[in-house]
Amino acid sequence: MNTSLRILVPASSAFIALLVLTASSSAAAQDERGTVKNDSLQVYAEMSAESESVATLAHGSVVRIGLSVTNADGRWCSVSSIDTSAKLGFVRCDGLEIQNMRSTAAPAGGAVVQPLSSSSKAPARAQKEWALAASAILAGFSHEPSSALAAGGMTEAQKTHEKRLLEEWWSVGNRDDMLNALSWIEQGGHRQLFTALGEHASQLGPDDLKKALSRLNPEAANGVTVARRYHERLGSKSITGWDYGRYINLCRWGVQVGYLTEDEAWPRVMYAAGILQQTFGSWQEYGENYLIGREFWSLSQTQKDGQAMRANYQNLLNDPRSSWNRIPWGLDLH
Repeated sequence: MNTSLRILVPASSAFIALLVLTASSSAAAQDERGTVKNDSLQVYAEMSAESESVATLAHGSVVRIGLSVTNADGRWCSVSSIDTSAKLGFVRCDGLEIQNMRSTAAPAGGAVVQPLSSSSKAPARAQKEWALAASAILAGFSHEPSSALAAGGMTEAQKTHEKRLLEEWWSVGNRDDMLNALSWIEQGGHRQLFTALGEHASQLGPDDLKKALSRLNPEAANGVTVARRYHERLGSKSITGWDYGRYINLCRWGVQVGYLTEDEAWPRVMYAAGILQQTFGSWQEYGENYLIGREFWSLSQTQKDGQAMRANYQNLLNDPRSSWNRIPWGLDLH
């Protein structure tokens, strides 16, 4: 497993960038308001009920909504004062009656799609090969075989090593963590941040954007720059290739270390493969999207081995023996 696949753009950097851009593009948020519909509504310092409670909004209070994000703790809204535009914090969106709310949680296609049931019909061999070929852009780079769901004959020491890398780069230390990581991708993954940053950055003029970037560290500024560069071009596709290419690899690693069974993993792998095929028109388009997502995810990793990752992508496109040239993109996956 290659360690260039940490689950989040350093989370603090990403959200700082998002909040900076939200503040810089306040005009875009003026039409998004929410009215507290509960008796009261707690305002938190972060998008978690475990974070500090910083205020309480009374029933009927009206706030301005900067953005909404779905994470493992549900859907959260960033709220500001209607009168002063001062940032208040984060509230659960279901506590508000919202007008014109924009969500950043939906994957390509505009809806959160649930994985196939474990009781679904088993995929044919050719369909499995297609799905595994979608993991080749990373597997080849990491010198891992991508012809099978799980590498056979792993020693206990190798499994321990794989588990350590999953813990370090994905915060996955057990089966529940694995299922949560997969769910995080299904609910929006890095697509959430890419879309939100791209939308807000595109609303800023050159001077405002330069000022916003100056307030960010290099990683966060890179995320804003990449999202702004590609957001309009990719549209609803966002960085679906990056998210669901990783999803398939995560399933493979889950089987290897024993967090998932093959019977559990295959429906998820085929679910991800179906999304990729429906979203893109070729292996080349998919691969380019994956690389854009990786560039968005990490400046340091792109600088470290981005050229090597692109070289592997080019090899998959050009080598007649590669899985991408042996397996047609349009293979029927249903």
